[in-house]
Amino acid sequence: MPFNTTRKTVYKGVDTRLGFDVKNQDRKPVSLLNKTVMVNLMQVRRGEMILQRRAELVKPEVGFCELSIFGYDLTDVEPGIYQLSAQVYDNDGMATALYTDNNRSATIEVEILDGTFPTFFESTPLVFTEDTPGVWTSQAIKGNLQRNDSSVLHTIQIATTGFKGSFTAQGSLEYNTRGNFSPIRFIDSTLIVPFDGTNDIQGWNFKGSYRWVRIQYTPAVNNTGTVDRVLYRS
Repeated sequence: MPFNTTRKTVYKGVDTRLGFDVKNQDRKPVSLLNKTVMVNLMQVRRGEMILQRRAELVKPEVGFCELSIFGYDLTDVEPGIYQLSAQVYDNDGMATALYTDNNRSATIEVEILDGTFPTFFESTPLVFTEDTPGVWTSQAIKGNLQRNDSSVLHTIQIATTGFKGSFTAQGSLEYNTRGNFSPIRFIDSTLIVPFDGTNDIQGWNFKGSYRWVRIQYTPAVNNTGTVDRVLYRS
């Protein structure tokens, strides 16, 4: 029994409903009453099953059904071309393959695209060491240039308890992690983020293209508070 042959497009991050018309070789609708349609989404080269789901029989009397693909189904699926196949099950459990044309091709192409929403990157927790007396420096984190990322926005989140002191950001274009770090201005044009002893969680942004980024903080002489957590995301 043939069904649609047109390549389908599915975007990651959003829910998609794909509609199918099931017809016979004479292009007349096939009734799906009292039947079940199972749809498979497969990786092309390996034939690996990505998703298997029962289609919703929207108008079973005229052979129209829909497959729902939810955003979370494709979280770990790479963009590319995939194959979709389907089978119809009768009440007695007998399965009949659906073909995409009269040449009995059993799959259609589905293109999965990554572009509706930005790709999510987890924040990086920063670990600080006192390399210079009174100055705590984080590890060097890979910047946007090392990921071929066109975004130039960087964000740090700082959680403190009664901390008095200041934070700065530094960037480098060097290929190694130890060379030529320069001060970075935050979006408000300041070089230093001050903390006055309050319990707080603050987010600060800066822009630029860097191979490496690191954060430093300097406690005030009269500081008795703590820096609880610093996260970085680009």
